[in-house]
Order: sequence, then C-alpha cells, then structure tokens
Amino acid sequence: MPLFLEWLTAGVALILLELLLPGTYLVWFGFSALTMGAIVFLIGSFGLVYQFILFGALSVVFALIGWRLYGRFIFKADKPLAYRHLNDSVAQYIGQVVRVADVQDHKIQVSIGDTVWPATSHDALKKGDNVLITGSDNNIVLNVKKYIDKKKKEE
Repeated sequence: MPLFLEWLTAGVALILLELLLPGTYLVWFGFSALTMGAIVFLIGSFGLVYQFILFGALSVVFALIGWRLYGRFIFKADKPLAYRHLNDSVAQYIGQVVRVADVQDHKIQVSIGDTVWPATSHDALKKGDNVLITGSDNNIVLNVKKYIDKKKKEE
C-alpha cells in the first residue's frame, strides 16, 4: 500500500474514532493525517522521521485552529439568561440576599438553602444579619457585604 494511503486511512480512522469517543481532539489529528496524506501524495515519499515531525507540527496547528473555532462559535454563543450559569453554582448566587449562619474567629458562614458556605466581608457581621453576595474567591469562598433593606430603613 502506498504511504500516502496509509496517512489517509489513519486520518479517516481518527475522524471516525472521534464519533465514538467524547471530546473534540482526535478530529484535529485526523485532519493532520489527511493533510499529511495529501503532502506525501503531491511531494512523494520522504523520510519517515520528517513525516512524523511534520505530522506533529500540523497537529499543533490544527489543534490551535480548533481551539480558536470552539472559542469563537461555541463557547461565546448566545445562551438564554436562565442557562448562562447553569453549572456555576456561585454565579447563580451573586446578587442574592442570604442570612449569616455563624461567625466565629472572623470566619463567616452564610446559609443558602440547606447548605452553609464560607464567606468573607469587610463589614462587621453577626449571626442573623442579612448579606448580599457580591462575588467569590475561586468559587469556594463567597464575598458578601451587609445588606440594608431600603424599604425598612425608610419606615
């Protein structure tokens, strides 16, 4: 079997394997192998070591192209607002008012539903205070500030 056909077969096999395995990596190696098949067909056979070096370089180029495409079209696609933070529980809580569950040794804990989260604040807080979630540190520790209900303040 001519060498270019081996590259083309490897490329088709990698692309088909992509259909069976999760992820989007093998398709770029498949495109690299198909390109190598075309190069070997057009130029002719050259050293196998050089072919693998060129295959590696093409794989990097195709992987970067794929990363750029996914970043542009898939990850930045407009999502409905309700789904924007679907798997980011902390982002779902930003802007909510919750109650301080406990304060011990300047360590604040806030309760959200049936869960207790660690929190930090620049305000002096005590158990039972209402706080507004403003962000997080590494999606683990919530940043909160004291919440003052403007409706109650006016009364």
